[in-house]
Parts: sequence; structure tokens; C-alpha cells
Amino acid sequence: MKSKNLFLSYIIFLTSLNIIANDELTIDLGDKNNECKDITRETLTERNFSNNFVGTFNGKKIEYTASLKEKIIYEKDDPNLPMASFFYTEYISKDSDQRPIIFSFNGGPGSASLWLHMGVLGPKVIKVPSDASDDGSPPYNIIDNKLSPLSDADLVFIDPIGTGYSRAIGCHEGEEFWGVSEDPKIIAEFIRRWITDNKRWNSPRYILGESYGGIRGPLLVSELRSGSITPIEVNGLLLVAPASDYQYLVFHPGNNSPHYGFLPSYAATAYYHGKIETNKSLQDFYLESKQFSLNEYGPALLKGSRISKTEKNNVMQKYSYFTGLSKRFVEDFNMRVDASSFRKELLRDQGYSIGRLDSRYKNSDYMSGGQYPDTDVSSEGFMSAYVTAIHTWFAEIGVEMDMLYQSGDSDVYFSWKHPQEWKGNDFGYVNTVPHIARAQRYNKDFKVYVSCGLYDLATPCFTAENFMNDNSVDMDRVIFSEFEAGHMMYNHQPSFNRFLNEVTEFVK
Repeated sequence: MKSKNLFLSYIIFLTSLNIIANDELTIDLGDKNNECKDITRETLTERNFSNNFVGTFNGKKIEYTASLKEKIIYEKDDPNLPMASFFYTEYISKDSDQRPIIFSFNGGPGSASLWLHMGVLGPKVIKVPSDASDDGSPPYNIIDNKLSPLSDADLVFIDPIGTGYSRAIGCHEGEEFWGVSEDPKIIAEFIRRWITDNKRWNSPRYILGESYGGIRGPLLVSELRSGSITPIEVNGLLLVAPASDYQYLVFHPGNNSPHYGFLPSYAATAYYHGKIETNKSLQDFYLESKQFSLNEYGPALLKGSRISKTEKNNVMQKYSYFTGLSKRFVEDFNMRVDASSFRKELLRDQGYSIGRLDSRYKNSDYMSGGQYPDTDVSSEGFMSAYVTAIHTWFAEIGVEMDMLYQSGDSDVYFSWKHPQEWKGNDFGYVNTVPHIARAQRYNKDFKVYVSCGLYDLATPCFTAENFMNDNSVDMDRVIFSEFEAGHMMYNHQPSFNRFLNEVTEFVK
């Protein structure tokens, strides 16, 4: 039960990793048995469920085809033998010769693309309560998305292997594709095939990823452009609540980076829940907390035991002011309160724990005691609505599948291969931000959009701001946008509207 709750809390988020080398996609087949050898190109037929629709998006009437399709990827050394079956949902306008294309995916790893698909980008979206209340039971509110970027770009939602309907086939197992190095290679191969099959080589192309997409996206940009046979440049990268540098996200003894990176989101959360005594606006208070974190709190952590008692006492006092936690609690944690402990403590006096993906959410635990919440109450507050929405929309398209759509798979998450095993204190933190800087250096037209939510306690805004500024990225070529919302900022209606306006403008 504990592992299931952990996965549900993390499935839209990501796990830990490191930078990959740009080598060719190679798969160790091992010993093939006769049964898997019988599955060949001649025995397989790619499935395609399509329907035609007309919609009005951003004031433009668009005729488009909505499809759930299968693309089978074959082995490089033997193009008759299949290794992966990708299922993806595409929305293609009638006038699509050179329209921009947005390739979109979520994170996990182990999450399908339904969150971005049905939450904000697609022609139909699910509407969960904007005020962070529970989504309840069906029927849920599935509506036309009049702000979808389908007005100006075609959309392709990718379900990585082990999610949605996508799976390893032939003589291959899913684990072969589940890893930091393996994942972007196979997805890059899918994109190359899609562009070729659809004759869209001269269309502008954008990569949009959420959460673990902050790992997958930059690596995918590098993997596409490094192809020795078919190098592909990307016009832009859009990162939604990204986790691109794990040094800023993993709470571990000796790693101070998350502590000063998370504090401004603690401050915004405490302000939202009425735990702060101030006449300042949220934005002014949040900005003040960032300045404290950058100029006083971060340096104090760096000093460690060298800090004077007077300075430490002063920093703890300010930490308490910004977070709504008692000075005694801050002292007990040696000024290093991890996110789970904060979520449990902030409203303990009211009998509530708060959400991880969206700290506006609150609910009671089985017991008010203890250090950590029972689960992520924000995930519990909207997951059912999204899963219902994707199945309802697929039925309207005409999808008939004999297997379940995997919105998320814990096997993928817990089987993910990392470049360095996490054993004891032997930690290695993935950092894919240098891939963004590299793309900027070698593509003068490459642009970046980063969005984040102030109430996100999984991938906070200030952590993204820190790792983007800490890795030689040209910030003059980055649009950085903050929202008064959580990890999935599109669950908050005002943020939904502004986010889509910014995305559509970015890809025009």
C-alpha cells in the first residue's frame, strides 16, 4: 500500500537520473525464442481509429482529424523484426502542410500523456474544480476547449512504452526502454518516423513536456539533432513544471539546494492558507521570500556549523515568518525542513495535511500525528476525472481496444534505470539543463518556454529558476512564467487561460 501511494504521488512527477551520451539506439536482444521470432512485419497491422471534427479555437474555425494511432518501431539491424508499439493521439488540421507541430508528453516516468492532453491542450478538456476542492464522482464536466493551440498547430500526444496502450513487442521487454538513456532514444525514433510518414519535414516542431518531461525534453532535443542519418532541429522546447536538475529537488543529507529552492513555495502556500501575518500582496510576499532565500537563507546553509548563534537565530526567525512554521519546529530540523514534513506540519493544528502537486488542497490523515502525510491529497483530488475523460473522448473518436489504457504504471516507475545506483550516500543527480544551453548555442532560432506554479511542492518555481540560471542557459532566450496554481497549473481556471494564450503565442 505504501509503494502504491508513493507512486500515485509521483506519477505526474519524475524520478532521478543523469545526462546521457548521444549514442545510437541499440537494444540487446539476448536469446530469442521461437515464439517471439514469429512476430514480424508481415504479421502486424498498425491500428488506426479516426474521426473528423470541426471546432473553433482562439476564434478560428478548424476542420481536423482526431486519431488514436499505432506506430510500430522495428529493429535497426533487422527491419523485419518489431521491438516497440507506440500509441499516440494526433489532431491534424485539414490545412496542415507546414503548420507547427507540438509533440507532447507527461512525466512519471510511467505516466501517459492524458494529463496535458485532457487537461489543457486538446480540443476537449476535463474541468475539475478550480478552487482545489475534490473532483467527486462522475459524471464529470468534459467541455470544448476554445483556447486549444490546435488553432495554430497540430498536436501529437505520445504515450511512452509501458503507458497508455504503448508496449514492447516481439522479442523485447518493456524494461529495455525504461531508463534515462533508453527513453529519449526510442521516442526520438518515433518522432523521426512520424515526421517521415506524414511528410512534415519542413514543418516547425516543438517539444512540450511536463514534470519528468523536464528530463525527457532536453535529452530528446539532443537526441533528435545528433542523429547521424537524420538529424532534426527543434524550433522550441516548452517545459511545464519541469524537474531538469535533481540536485535542486532531492532532499538528502548534505544537499542544501532543495531547501532554499523550496522555501518560496512554502511561503506562497503558508500565505494561501492564512498562516502569514502581513499586509503585503502574495506577489510582494513571494518576491520577498525569494530574496531572503537567495541572499540570507542559502548562504546560511552554506556556512553550516561556521554560522554564528546570532545569525542562525535571526535566519530561523525569518524562516518561521516566511513559512508559518514555529521557530521551534525550524530549529528541530536545523533549518532544513523537507517538503513532506512541511506538508504535514503547516495545518497540523487544524487537523489537515496539504497537497504535494498542489498545496492549495488539504484533507485529514488517518492520524494527525507523525511526520509525513498519508498520501498526496491533491493527486487524489483530480485523478479519477482525468481517467474518465480520456476514455470518454476515445469512445467519441471511435476507439475500440482489447486492453486497458494505462494512465500510469508503477512497474515503469520502480523499474526505471538510472545512470548511477542510489545506495546509501552514493547519490548522483541528473541534470539535463546543459542540453538546453547546448541547443541554444548551435541553433540560433531555438527558444524555450518554462511555466511553473507557486503552489507546486514537487517542482517549485524557484528551483526551476535556480537550475535554469545555474547551467549557462541564455536567459534572454527563455520565457519564464509563474502561475498562482500548482504543478498542473491548468487545473486553476485563470492560469489555464493565461497558459494557453502563452503557449499558442509561443508556437505561432
